[in-house]
Amino acid sequence: MQNNFWNYLLETFELIENMNNDNQDLLSQVSSRLETIDLLYERNFDPVDSYQEFVAVKLIKAISQALKKHQQS
Repeated sequence: MQNNFWNYLLETFELIENMNNDNQDLLSQVSSRLETIDLLYERNFDPVDSYQEFVAVKLIKAISQALKKHQQS
Protein backbone atom coordinates (compact mmCIF):
# COMPACT_ATOMS: atom_id res chain seq x y z
CA MET A 1 0.00 0.00 0.00
CA GLN A 2 2.83 2.42 0.76
CA ASN A 3 4.23 2.06 -2.76
CA ASN A 4 0.79 2.82 -4.19
CA PHE A 5 0.61 5.92 -2.01
CA TRP A 6 4.00 7.25 -3.10
CA ASN A 7 3.28 6.40 -6.74
CA TYR A 8 -0.01 8.32 -6.53
CA LEU A 9 1.81 11.30 -5.01
CA LEU A 10 4.36 11.16 -7.82
CA GLU A 11 1.57 11.07 -10.42
CA THR A 12 -0.09 14.01 -8.69
CA PHE A 13 3.15 15.99 -8.70
CA GLU A 14 3.59 15.29 -12.42
CA LEU A 15 0.01 16.29 -13.24
CA ILE A 16 0.31 19.53 -11.26
CA GLU A 17 3.63 20.33 -12.85
CA ASN A 18 2.25 19.86 -16.35
CA MET A 19 -1.03 21.77 -15.94
CA ASN A 20 -1.33 24.74 -18.28
CA ASN A 21 -4.89 25.91 -17.63
CA ASP A 22 -6.10 29.25 -16.35
CA ASN A 23 -5.38 29.92 -12.69
CA GLN A 24 -8.84 29.23 -11.19
CA ASP A 25 -9.29 25.97 -13.11
CA LEU A 26 -5.80 24.94 -12.09
CA LEU A 27 -6.60 25.49 -8.40
CA SER A 28 -9.77 23.45 -8.78
CA GLN A 29 -7.92 20.56 -10.41
CA VAL A 30 -5.17 20.59 -7.79
CA SER A 31 -7.74 20.75 -5.01
CA SER A 32 -9.65 17.79 -6.45
CA ARG A 33 -6.51 15.71 -6.79
CA LEU A 34 -5.43 16.45 -3.21
CA GLU A 35 -8.91 15.72 -1.91
CA THR A 36 -8.80 12.35 -3.67
CA ILE A 37 -5.51 11.52 -1.93
CA ASP A 38 -7.06 12.46 1.41
CA LEU A 39 -10.11 10.28 0.77
CA LEU A 40 -8.08 7.30 -0.41
CA TYR A 41 -5.46 7.32 2.32
CA GLU A 42 -6.85 9.25 5.31
CA ARG A 43 -7.23 6.21 7.57
CA ASN A 44 -4.60 3.93 6.08
CA PHE A 45 -1.50 5.05 7.93
CA ASP A 46 -0.79 4.77 11.64
CA PRO A 47 1.65 7.41 12.91
CA VAL A 48 3.53 4.75 14.86
CA ASP A 49 4.07 2.41 11.91
CA SER A 50 4.05 4.79 8.92
CA TYR A 51 4.95 8.21 10.25
CA GLN A 52 6.11 9.77 6.96
CA GLU A 53 2.97 8.68 5.13
CA PHE A 54 0.76 9.81 8.03
CA VAL A 55 2.35 13.26 7.99
CA ALA A 56 2.11 13.50 4.19
CA VAL A 57 -1.62 12.74 4.29
CA LYS A 58 -2.17 15.32 7.05
CA LEU A 59 -0.25 17.93 5.04
CA ILE A 60 -2.23 17.12 1.90
CA LYS A 61 -5.49 17.43 3.83
CA ALA A 62 -4.48 20.83 5.22
CA ILE A 63 -3.47 22.11 1.78
CA SER A 64 -6.70 20.78 0.27
CA GLN A 65 -8.80 22.55 2.89
CA ALA A 66 -6.87 25.79 2.42
CA LEU A 67 -7.43 25.65 -1.34
CA LYS A 68 -11.16 25.07 -0.82
CA LYS A 69 -11.37 28.10 1.47
CA HIS A 70 -9.47 30.19 -1.08
CA GLN A 71 -11.81 29.10 -3.89
CA GLN A 72 -14.90 29.94 -1.84
CA SER A 73 -13.76 33.51 -1.14
